[in-house]
Amino acid sequence: MKTFSERCDITVVGAGLAGISAAVSAAREGATVRLVEARSYIGGRIGSEIRFPLNDINSSNFAYIRETGVLDEILFHILKNNPEGNYCGQNRALTDWIHLENRLELFLETQIIDVKKNSAQDKIDSVSTISNKNRGRVLFRSKYYIDCSGTGILSQLADAPGETGLEQSEFSKSTASGTRLIQRTATTMEVGICEYPVPFHRPDWVRLKWENNHPSAKIDLLESLSRGVAGIHNVEWLGDSKNTYNLNSSELIWSAWDYLKNRSPIVDKAKKLIINNFSPIIRNSDGFRGFGEYVLTTDDLESGNEFYDSVAMGRSPLDASDSLICSSRGKIALPHPFDIPLRCLISKKIKNLFFAGENASATSRVSASLGHPPTASQMGESVGVCAAVCVNKKRLPRTILKHGNVEVVRKKLARLNHACGRSPVEDLDNLIPSASVFSSSSLSSFNSGNVDDLNKESPKSGLIQFPVSTETIDEIKIFVGAVEESSFTFRFLEGASNGSTIPGLCLQSGTVFVSAGDPGWKTIFINSRVQNKGWHFLEIINPEGVYFYFRKDAPVGVLFHDSLRENKTGLINPYSQYAPRSSDKFGISNGVALEVFPNQTVYEAENVKNGKARPSYMPNLWISEETDFRFPEFLEFHWENAVDLSSIEIVWDSNLEFLFPSRPSIQSDIKSSSIVSDYKIYYMNEVGHWDELLDVKGNQYGYSIHEFESINTKGIEIEISATGGLPRVQIYEVRAYS
Repeated sequence: MKTFSERCDITVVGAGLAGISAAVSAAREGATVRLVEARSYIGGRIGSEIRFPLNDINSSNFAYIRETGVLDEILFHILKNNPEGNYCGQNRALTDWIHLENRLELFLETQIIDVKKNSAQDKIDSVSTISNKNRGRVLFRSKYYIDCSGTGILSQLADAPGETGLEQSEFSKSTASGTRLIQRTATTMEVGICEYPVPFHRPDWVRLKWENNHPSAKIDLLESLSRGVAGIHNVEWLGDSKNTYNLNSSELIWSAWDYLKNRSPIVDKAKKLIINNFSPIIRNSDGFRGFGEYVLTTDDLESGNEFYDSVAMGRSPLDASDSLICSSRGKIALPHPFDIPLRCLISKKIKNLFFAGENASATSRVSASLGHPPTASQMGESVGVCAAVCVNKKRLPRTILKHGNVEVVRKKLARLNHACGRSPVEDLDNLIPSASVFSSSSLSSFNSGNVDDLNKESPKSGLIQFPVSTETIDEIKIFVGAVEESSFTFRFLEGASNGSTIPGLCLQSGTVFVSAGDPGWKTIFINSRVQNKGWHFLEIINPEGVYFYFRKDAPVGVLFHDSLRENKTGLINPYSQYAPRSSDKFGISNGVALEVFPNQTVYEAENVKNGKARPSYMPNLWISEETDFRFPEFLEFHWENAVDLSSIEIVWDSNLEFLFPSRPSIQSDIKSSSIVSDYKIYYMNEVGHWDELLDVKGNQYGYSIHEFESINTKGIEIEISATGGLPRVQIYEVRAYS
């Protein structure tokens, strides 16, 4: 068999979201990269063979959770270039996107068979593979290797220290069931509808009986089918079985199908149902985890520990012993996003090996959280940039962990609009904080728009979120209506101290009576002193017969939280009985129409200087007044002394409450209405006149980088003339560099 040799700076194993993010990020930093995938498709667990969901729905206590950076670009590209809304289109779009990178080459159907190390056995020299495409062996020789395989195959063949299996002691803590877990596996099936009844008889070789499954798994499948029969559904197994250690996908699928067709509560509905396809891959949660310089624990996630070397932020819920793999059911919501330190992503023994995803250095419960595809992507981008820094500086990864060195990686990531952790990265090179800023206008009231555009709902209970910057709250007005005389109880709550969008101390409570008739503004007298500025909430309880009116373009920070009981996700949330309302359709999130007195000045232009690219305990962005853009809105920055500029970066509002669909779907309108589409940038010349520097039309991305020949100036102006449809401008951050 012929052997082909491939030499490059970095070899990435596994083309799931972690591997794709790592490979593309490293290539963009100047490294030559080879991306190796054993299967014939890319995407990993969200790809066309496994078809696991991208997101855990309603699983976070933080409303503004969507990842930015390279993942935002990947997922937007998929939506835009997958008009079919299916897995074939997704695979094509992903492959096209990878091929745009000049220094990156993709190797599909390339299976790793061996790893050779140096004489000291502490570095990988080469990786041997069998390639169906090349009909021979391919030997990859690199300076650095990144294991994004999910199974840790590269790490295991390199004899990197690590462990497999579930740590049963982890599940004895108060946040997890103490029940001993024997088996947890998952796969997916695609259900179709036939024109005539199709009987099903269980094959003799299917020994598994679905009735022996855990109630959570059975309920989850039935509820998934109740939301829509045709399409893809998760099929999971929790508990013991006679064939625990050789359970395969087909046996699991046909066991579930036998129950659904012959003995379930939906037997009649299931008569014309058929299985069109199912994944041949079965996944479990007890895979290999490498040992790094630090092992991430459940205490780190629950307490919100921050790390000096944090390079990624996760939002996935925490496992319990009876959690499902694909669904939020049985998982525990965390009070806030969590930091992931670089020390967890570098092998403790193999000096040129990185990991990203569920095989990173973590306990078994945390490993399941790190396998969440968006979280794994964030880790992939981090190690891709770090590996490229190692190439450029000719350093081993461990040396990057030192204080000072790791800041180089963190700054690079932050300038890619990547969130390194809960706290922003200090950037002393950014010249914007030293400038004074002026704006054309600033939104001073939550009540923007016309009441004719409101949509009415009648929730059983809910939580209305809004930011507070004043010392007191006198009254709140909400737009409500009722068919007959009704009432509801309210509680006025401050936000939790950790900056998450969950309620804390109750400051006021009472009952509101609503008369029958046309909808209108109802005043709730609060007369309360504000103890801590930031998120506050109006909880509405038992509003039977009362209609609340929602705006489709509410300002950032004004958001409705639905009752978890009504959502029926099965999520365990010890921190709140509500979940922030998010959408998998483009557009601004809905917020209840309300006014707060005194007015809250939370959208001032100064926000673009604070170094925060998303909300924390405040919205952290500039919003202009409502406009038809006959006259442009603008931001002006002035320096006392002239500065040299060669780069300007802008973080637009791309609606961080929006979540990309969990599985491929057709989107009728693929744009965010809040992103600024048309704008110009001017600079002040030596005689104080404004000269045009840039003219941009048709921008669709939430992050813009502009590099140009160096100019010497005392001021710049960003002039906005159009958005994707929103009648105001929303900008999180502006950065400028010499």
